[in-house]
Formats: sequence, structure tokens, C-alpha cells
Amino acid sequence: MGDWPGDDGSREQAGRLVAYLRGVVQAGDGDSDAVAARVIGLPAATLVRMDRAARPQAAGAPGGPGAARVLLRTRRHPLVAAVTSLDANGGLREEAVVRLAAEPGPLASVFLALRTDDWVDSVRERALAALRWHDEPDEVRAAVPVLDALRGRSRSKGALDAYREVLLAKPRQQARGRAAVTETQPSVRRLGMELLDEDALLAMALRDSDHACRTAAGHALLARLRGRDRQHVALRLLRVPDPRVRERAVEVLPAGIEPAVLAGALADRSAKVRDAARRRLQAGGTDPAAAYRAFLRTRPSPGMLLGLAECGEDADLDILHAHLDAERSALRRAARAGAVHLVRRTTPS
Repeated sequence: MGDWPGDDGSREQAGRLVAYLRGVVQAGDGDSDAVAARVIGLPAATLVRMDRAARPQAAGAPGGPGAARVLLRTRRHPLVAAVTSLDANGGLREEAVVRLAAEPGPLASVFLALRTDDWVDSVRERALAALRWHDEPDEVRAAVPVLDALRGRSRSKGALDAYREVLLAKPRQQARGRAAVTETQPSVRRLGMELLDEDALLAMALRDSDHACRTAAGHALLARLRGRDRQHVALRLLRVPDPRVRERAVEVLPAGIEPAVLAGALADRSAKVRDAARRRLQAGGTDPAAAYRAFLRTRPSPGMLLGLAECGEDADLDILHAHLDAERSALRRAARAGAVHLVRRTTPS
């Protein structure tokens, strides 16, 4: 076969990819495994374009349905069934789906996912039923981006949700989840989060090497928080690097929480987290400015100085000025910035 056509994101190039794959299947040469591996690595949007570019009938398999059916029944490589599943003939597509249902691996998962958007009911139903059994980590990684790319189409509506429900109900979901959250595709990572239990999510939110994974795990865990562990887990999430996770963690804490428990959030480096912590104190009847004054008498910090400036009164300038000559440069900078902010906030324009 010739060189791999590549992918420039156009429908015309998608058509050339389909023609190339049909040529590989027709030739029956020895590079089918390598070609299949490249197909699996294609972006979901390209695979969807290929599915559209493979029709109408004029773009059907060379030799017509009869020749394609002979190839499907005599060649055992899964690439043959995958390419045949793109044919314009509904009977051929359905027969190809039946073949793909029995084929393990990500190649079958990709093309079964594409067929969940088929315009023939029987093909679509067979594809979705078969996809439910393709639940190994590599199969999940391959199928979910395609299902996610098709989610807005009326025919494939609900396919991703149905696949998710199957994965959630099966054993070994933790292993699938841990494999999925290491992927780069956001759709796969989101699904992986749903497969993990709360302990695994907490560990990932606190210690994962990837910032996006830590953030996603924190949000997923906050969405699940229920019962007695709610406050304990939320307080641990205040150590997550992403300020949006810390802000949401503060918001799920009870209104009557003690200021000492919120000390870290009140002094957070993010102004939004500090503001969320002050709202929690106010909801419980505690004056945030009084809490800041008490903390600054015993353990001054840059965040506490900035927090006082954000909610304090004119008289609090004396507290800020007292730290203008502090030994720590961070305290001096926070005191200067806080004094400017408090004056601007309390002085009529």
C-alpha cells in the first residue's frame, strides 16, 4: 500500500483515509496490524468525519456488496470488519457489527461506538449491545471519546450514558477508573473519575502528579460528598492546589463552623477562597474581621493581613501598619497591599 494519508481535519482528507483503509483490506497485505494501530490513535473527530465521508453509495466498497461480503466472511483480521462497518449497505454494516461484537480490543470498540449513531435501528441497537461487553481499559479509552463526540446527535443520544451505567455496574471498576484517569482526553478522564471510589478520589486530588487530574478528582469528590464524612473530606480538600476546588470545599462546610477550623481558608492565597470562608463565618453569626484580629495577635500571616483588609474597618489600619516593619518580607508586602486596599475600600470616592 501507499503512504498513510495523514489527517488535516477536512472531510476530503477523511475520504482519502477511508479509501486508503479499503485499499489495505482489498490488498490483504501484511501491514493490517500497523494500520489498525494508527486508526485507533486517530482523534474522535476524525473518526466521525471518516464515517460520514464513507457514504453515499458511490463511495461504497469496491466490487459492490457481494465482493465486500466475501471479504468479510473470508478475511479474519478485525480491520476488515471495521472498514466494512462504514459501508453504505445497511445489511453489510449489520453483519460487520456482528463480527466486531466478537472481536476483543480497541479497534472493534472504536467502530462499534461509531455505529451507535447508525440510521438503521437494528444496526444501532446491535452496536450498543455489543459495546457493553467491550469494557477492558484499552477498549474504554478508545470508545469513550467517540461516544462523547457523537453525544449531540439525536440517533446516538444516551449511548454514552448507557455505556457509563454498564461500567459502573460491573466489577473491577476501580482498575478501569485508574486506567482511564491517566488519559489525556477529558471525556475519558471524567468517566474514570466516576469509576473510582471516594478514597481513591481523595488520594488523587491530594497527590496526583497531573494538575488537571487533581482538579477533576476534587470536583468529582465534592459532587459526591454526603453524610458524616462531608466536613472531614472537605477540610482535607483545602490542601488541593486548584483554588476552585478549595472554594467549593469551603462552601460545603456547615455554617456554624468554628473560626479555628477555617483558619487556613481565611488566610488562603486566593481571594475567592478567603471570601468563601468569610461567608461561612457570617452565615454562622461570626464577624470575620474579629476572627482575623484574633488570629493576627497570635499567628500573623500574609493571607490573614489581606483578609482583614478585605473586611475590616478604618481602625484596622493600625494592625496593618504594625506589620510594615516585620522581619518577613512577605508580611511587609501583605501589610502594604492590605493598607492600600482597606483605604480604597473604606474611603468614599
